[in-house]
Amino acid sequence: MNEAMHAVREICSTIIKKVDRPYVLESAKKRERPEKLWRLWADTGLLAIGLPEEYGGVGGKMSEVVLAHDLLHSAGLFLPLTIPNYMVRFPLLKHGTEEQKRRYLPPTATGEEFFAFAITEPDSGTNTFKIRTNAKRQPSGDYLLNGQKMYITGWDEAGHAMVVARTAPRDPNNRTEGLSLFIVDTKSKGISTTLMDIAVYMPDRNFIVNFDDVVVPAENLLGVEGRGIDALFDCLNPERLLAGGMNVGLAEHVLNRGVEYAKVRAPFDVPIGAYQSVAHPMAIAKTRIDAARLMLYSAAEKYDAGEKIALQANMVKWLTSDALTQAANIAANAHGGMFADLSTDLIPFYLQAKMSEIAPINNSIILSFIAQQGLGLPKSY
Repeated sequence: MNEAMHAVREICSTIIKKVDRPYVLESAKKRERPEKLWRLWADTGLLAIGLPEEYGGVGGKMSEVVLAHDLLHSAGLFLPLTIPNYMVRFPLLKHGTEEQKRRYLPPTATGEEFFAFAITEPDSGTNTFKIRTNAKRQPSGDYLLNGQKMYITGWDEAGHAMVVARTAPRDPNNRTEGLSLFIVDTKSKGISTTLMDIAVYMPDRNFIVNFDDVVVPAENLLGVEGRGIDALFDCLNPERLLAGGMNVGLAEHVLNRGVEYAKVRAPFDVPIGAYQSVAHPMAIAKTRIDAARLMLYSAAEKYDAGEKIALQANMVKWLTSDALTQAANIAANAHGGMFADLSTDLIPFYLQAKMSEIAPINNSIILSFIAQQGLGLPKSY
């Protein structure tokens, strides 16, 4: 283990001693950000990892950021809003102007400001090329933004958001053209939001966001107008890895919960963990988690080395979400009827496991992508 990875482990160990799962759960029940945990991510320097020093960071690699998500979620310290805060940096670093980078990046390292990411729409779902939110250039050079996004994490707390919009009509013969990315002030006039009643104990909230003639300054366009797809993929593959770190950590946590209970639950005087019908699924789940983790860190290392990782990143997302689903199911079965008691604190992981199959991209689409890119089968979507 290199020095940087060791330092991340030490930092996470310190955080785990200062914040526990009950605190995070209570914050989630109140639909409040666990401020103490967020501040620890910031104050220990975790939020600054992966960002060059000239923009307020401490340098570092994707592997270190993935490790932090893995370790802290293994302790049940669920904080998904860190993911958009990290992922928006990649397109900014690669496609942003120097002024944009110096203005928007430093606050993401200190925790002073958090970036939201707005791409999903009611009618398009996974098909990003079908989005309807549009931004029309005005004679002044500024843009007028109209449309609707949904499942936008933490919009109420974000200072800015990266918004994907159309700047040209959809061309069925060239679907990658016409998309653009904008940095939008979340407090801009013409923005209205509706809180979504998501049935998952998450320490952040999701919103439907409406844009009604929102003025976006010309200098807030990220990259080249109409070629937002270039910048978009620079953040979506890292998102898969970050979500993978969170998933595999949560899988480890919830499986351990099931294992510990199987050691003591003995309705017939023998701990149920001694039964092969209980022990074998747990052993398989452990193997799934470790295999998913190996591929996760392999993909992160390739990303750090500058290699293309689209196929591996999607495999990671599928593997880690599958590992989480299996672990949550096994923990639920081990607890029997107590699984449904909210005081047992298993329902949040069970629901999040299902969410992980759907977001940030549906696993069915991922399998279709792997079939096409990894096996050379015909495109199906």
